[in-house]
This record gives sequence, C-alpha cells and structure tokens, in this order.
Amino acid sequence: MKLNLFIVIASVLLFSFGCGSSSLNSSNTAANSSNTANTEGTAAKTPADGMYPSKGVVTKINNELGSIEIDHENIPDLMPAMKMEFSVKDKAMLKPIAVGDTVTFTIEYKQGTERIIAIGK
Repeated sequence: MKLNLFIVIASVLLFSFGCGSSSLNSSNTAANSSNTANTEGTAAKTPADGMYPSKGVVTKINNELGSIEIDHENIPDLMPAMKMEFSVKDKAMLKPIAVGDTVTFTIEYKQGTERIIAIGK
C-alpha cells in the first residue's frame, strides 16, 4: 500500500513538473516571438541608391578634407534628423559656405555611402 501511495505521489509530482516546464517553455516561446516581431518591426531598412535633398545648418567645415558637418532635418527614406559630417563631391563647393549658414543640399547615396553633390544657401 505504501508503495502504491509513493507511486501516485511521484506520478503527480512528475506530471506537475512536466506541465510546469511545458507552460514555461510556451511562455518563453511567446515572449521570444514577441521580441522577434518587435525587432523586425523596428529594424531600419537599407536606403535605395539615389539622390536625397535636405536642409540644415552648417556647424563645421573642413576645407582641407573636403567635408562639412551639418545639423540637418529628417531626410525621408535615408536618415533621421541629426548632426553629421559629409564629404563633398568637390572641395570648391565649400568656398561660398560659412559656419552658421542655413543650406539646402543634395546627398548622393550609393552602395552604403553618402556624399554631398550640391549645396547652396
């Protein structure tokens, strides 16, 4: 009789642990699915090669390197608003530009790189 009682208790405990781990795994799987969906929903997509116009304020110019730092607006389908340094197609483009100027410019995005191909006040 004691052996039968032991077997029943052991079976109940094993069954309980089995169900507990199963629901725990289901819970973890659901949480992981949620995280995956959330990650996929917020993942940035790669911009298409092309020309992207924008506007911003010049914060730094490096005539020697041929680069300009601009605190620019959001550039739809390319990047959010931020302060960023860009190389320019031709250093001569920087001559009429000064720090503090509000400028309009066009970025050429090609195979993961950006450069300014046109800029003006």
